[in-house]
Amino acid sequence: MTLEGKVTGKSLTAEQEDRLKGAILGAACGNALGGSCVGLNHKEILGTAGISVLRDFVPGLTRSQYPEHRPGEVLSDFLLGKALAEILIENQGKIDKDSLKTKFSHLLEDKEFLRSGAGAHCLAALRRLVDELPPSEDSIEATHVSGAARAFTLGCMPQGSNGDSREAIAIMQAELTHNNRSVAAAAAVIAKTIARFVEGISLESEEEVKIYVGEQLAYSRSIDERFADFWDDVAPDLDYSSQATEIPYSLVNVEPSVFECVPSAVGLFLIFRHDPEEAICAAARIGGDTDTVALIVGALAGAYHGASKLPQRWVDSLENKEEVDKLVDGLKTLWKN
Repeated sequence: MTLEGKVTGKSLTAEQEDRLKGAILGAACGNALGGSCVGLNHKEILGTAGISVLRDFVPGLTRSQYPEHRPGEVLSDFLLGKALAEILIENQGKIDKDSLKTKFSHLLEDKEFLRSGAGAHCLAALRRLVDELPPSEDSIEATHVSGAARAFTLGCMPQGSNGDSREAIAIMQAELTHNNRSVAAAAAVIAKTIARFVEGISLESEEEVKIYVGEQLAYSRSIDERFADFWDDVAPDLDYSSQATEIPYSLVNVEPSVFECVPSAVGLFLIFRHDPEEAICAAARIGGDTDTVALIVGALAGAYHGASKLPQRWVDSLENKEEVDKLVDGLKTLWKN
């Protein structure tokens, strides 16, 4: 048995357009919500802010990694995903090394990006590509989740849009900056999952979730065995039968490694999948790399439920919402060319 979801040709139904928009807005909202408490552990977040406070955008919490974070401000992971999408929009669905180098070079000179929480490992990976150096052998930099998280926008493009498939693009862009096949596998899983959600697959039942997990496990294993092993370590421990009421201990305090961040984010979405607001709020208070986890969960929740199901108070309070809307409109044009 496989999960069904279909896009006819290169056209989108009204519901699919809502889910595409939801992926982008959900990622932005999650990134902004989680940006207030990056680096704090789960216990510290609850002690400082409380569960109820993290239901809305707040300034950076004391002792967080970005105490100057502004309410509603998106951070580097979202801006990197936006950069990938802009290349695709400008080049009718095509992307290559030279276009990535040019775009990343501009980001490295952009004050907004440089103050957006791009850490040393993320910046170093971008710089090495721009400077024509091979990706680092350093294990922390090589497995940093930034190369995978930014692939969320790739799931919003049509398959084979006058160029390579979205999964192939996800793998290519990851391998140009990260010397680890697991990052490529994680990027492809993110892009593929969001695309499937935009298509309209159902994950309402426990059986449907197990089918999805099995499909993605097999797909990730076809790219990289090590990432698949980490994916397999998380998924069997989670209860998909009903909406979660709290975060399982195994998912708190996530490190910015692709091995922890991506499986944890997907697992968190799945156990809170019936309520996009609860899923994103849980991701924001998970502890550790909260901005990235909440971005991935937000993209998944938005793509699955659609923009119309996201809290309007979040959408209205996003900084630079016009830029986010412009990104959505640009991605939609790829489906019309």
